Amino acid sequence: MRVLLVCLAGLLVCLKTADSHSLPQKDYDTDSNKHDITDPLNDTSGNNSSSVPDNFSGIFDSSTTRFIARSVTRGGKKESMGIYAYKNGKLKMILEDSLAVSPWSSKSRAYLGNKDGIYVYDTETEKLEKYGNLSDNVIGIAKENRSDDLYILTEDHVVYKVTEEGTKKVKINEAEHVEKIALDWDDNLYYIGANDHPYVVTSDGAKKIEGLPVNSTRTFISRPPIKIEHGAWFMCEKQAYIIYPNATSEPYVFNDQEKLEHEKTVRALKTILSQVDNQPVE
Repeated sequence: MRVLLVCLAGLLVCLKTADSHSLPQKDYDTDSNKHDITDPLNDTSGNNSSSVPDNFSGIFDSSTTRFIARSVTRGGKKESMGIYAYKNGKLKMILEDSLAVSPWSSKSRAYLGNKDGIYVYDTETEKLEKYGNLSDNVIGIAKENRSDDLYILTEDHVVYKVTEEGTKKVKINEAEHVEKIALDWDDNLYYIGANDHPYVVTSDGAKKIEGLPVNSTRTFISRPPIKIEHGAWFMCEKQAYIIYPNATSEPYVFNDQEKLEHEKTVRALKTILSQVDNQPVE
């Protein structure tokens, strides 16, 4: 079994672009007989998510809460080993059967998807509570930037919009065979379909994103981790792209400052994940 470290912000292992602006090569894949680690970082430091972060500076402050979703793969199926909160150098399990955490949450609240619905975790009081009355098995979750409305992806690969404090859900019929979901800063909904290709949901239905490699694999989608006014972040075979609401895309080229921030991310990840494996859990 292998340990796979994936930065939720979208800077995947060995991330590189097609030219001289590629990020430094880093190999995070190491042999292990313990578990897979995915989605190590979500910033819920209480920053107002209505403003796009300029870069990664500050997300590794000691007062910031990060989340680590641990899983083990048995017989080709990923099984949850729980969501852990990491803050001030301490690790704490907060939800046993969860793999989904909403990125870039505001108001010091993080939303977690679980096999029996949605939970909310207050990073200041460190308290976990059931959110709303839904009982779906939630494997993906994303919060809108300008409201407290959520989008959830259920175990049967159906997407719903959740409103009214988690008590009402509406199926997004345009999204079919969904594997992963994400919102951009304008709250446009994107998803990766069963063919590992991204789509954007528009008023005219779901549109396939153009300009990307055919038969792509090892894909990842999220809000942009860098200051991009429109569009979502998409990773495909170690190449970063910005995908737009009009269903177009373009490769992203990293500047020198972003490379430096990536190195900070690498060091912080190594420190946190070392403690995950070597320190006792509270």
